[in-house]
Amino acid sequence: MQVSNDTPALNYVEYFTKQLPVDLATMAALRDELAIRQGALSAAQDAITDRTKAAEELTKAKNDADAMLAQARQTLDDAKASAADSKAQADALEAQKVAVNADLVAREADLAKREKAAAALDLRQQSLQDSLDAKEAKLFADQAALDARVKAFQDKVAALSA
Repeated sequence: MQVSNDTPALNYVEYFTKQLPVDLATMAALRDELAIRQGALSAAQDAITDRTKAAEELTKAKNDADAMLAQARQTLDDAKASAADSKAQADALEAQKVAVNADLVAREADLAKREKAAAALDLRQQSLQDSLDAKEAKLFADQAALDARVKAFQDKVAALSA
């Protein structure tokens, strides 16, 4: 606070006419610069906020990508295991098919052998049957001849006895 009056008195008319427009122009320029700086600060704050949001979204996207990658790897592992199981089943089925085919070939060979043996047996039985039929026919012929001879002998004996 000034107690003494050693400063010159202010001339208001001169101030309002000369200095006030200059001060007003300076204040308007300062106001514009302040608005620009305030805009720049707001833009910087918005940029910081946007960067924070972008960093959060990036972190979330990375986490989502990691989760998707883990799920894809799990799916791939499951698919590989399933493919391995399918291949093992196919190999087992193929081995079983080969074994069944080998058994079938062996059975067919055994069947052919049995059929051949049965055919040979049938042929032998047929030849034995033919031989038996021939012997039976000869037996009947011999029986008839014997019966004829016995009859002739009986007729002779009857002729001699009478």
